[in-house]
Amino acid sequence: CGTFWWMYVAMSVYAGLPAALSAFAVFCLAAVLSGYYALAGAFFVALQPRSPGGAALLLAAVWLFAELARGVWFTGFGWGAAAYAHIDGLARFARYVGAYGVAFLVALIASLVAFWVRAPHRRAQTGMPLAAAALASIMAWMPGAFTQTNGDLRVALLQGNIAQDVKFQPGTGVVDALRWYGEQLAAATASLVVAPETAIPLLPQDLPPGYWKELQGLYAQREQAALFGIPLHGADGGYTNSVVGFKPGPMAPGDNAAYRYDKHHLVPFGEFIPPFFRWFTDMMNIPLGDFDRGALGPPSFAWQGQRLAPNICYEDLFGEELVQRFTDPATSPTIFVNVSNIGWFG
Repeated sequence: CGTFWWMYVAMSVYAGLPAALSAFAVFCLAAVLSGYYALAGAFFVALQPRSPGGAALLLAAVWLFAELARGVWFTGFGWGAAAYAHIDGLARFARYVGAYGVAFLVALIASLVAFWVRAPHRRAQTGMPLAAAALASIMAWMPGAFTQTNGDLRVALLQGNIAQDVKFQPGTGVVDALRWYGEQLAAATASLVVAPETAIPLLPQDLPPGYWKELQGLYAQREQAALFGIPLHGADGGYTNSVVGFKPGPMAPGDNAAYRYDKHHLVPFGEFIPPFFRWFTDMMNIPLGDFDRGALGPPSFAWQGQRLAPNICYEDLFGEELVQRFTDPATSPTIFVNVSNIGWFG
């Protein structure tokens, strides 16, 4: 439970769920996620080869499949994956094999050492520690320059000091959010202004008269761009958790902004209701709690020679989805922009 205690804060403090039930829900999630590793362990015990090298390889493989299942099945919840513990030392290797590949290699190195230590005739198994040392050396000494400088972009980040339990309250938090973000979006002088998820907490048509048109006109006349979070109407009649982009120049007729990104990987219970769990979400007071899903791999927001690719909240966990934006090198992102509202989580 230690890696996602923040869910307790979101449910008990801001969603109004009783504290005991919130703690039980976090415990149940931890139990379900740990089940993947329990099944992997059972599979390993059932098939464990006699040779220490084969056992190490099998253990690394079942660990990999457990992490893949946890990150993909039932919408996926890859929080706290093993690779993130090695971000400082092994980030350069992730460019070739991804987070899951790093987890496999780390598990393989650890397994080689562990099974060599347990082997009854360790001196005859010198290949195992040598293989582990070789793998570790390769991972540590691989070239580290996997990004290239491509110009400068001056960015202003906005974060309103508005408590989450009042931000969506009509007459109080909504008014404060609209006033503060409206003022800051108008006053910022950086080339790119970025505001968080649902910075504007109302649909454009529900905003005060003239509010949206004023923002549109402001950025249409400046050599400046903005990306900020706002809910928008979806194509199927619902609404989406979105990021809009403003920049100079005309917009297509009927468009609210020059650019739009709709969140694809929604958070279960908070942003969409899984089948058979309506009873659970009905106990929580979550504003805008059932979004439509956006498209996978949308285009980027072009600005000053950069291609900016927004993603929202924990979407940055899912590299297998983010990589869909790199199918065409000519249009692939040069910068990822993650907008989040971490205030929900304590």
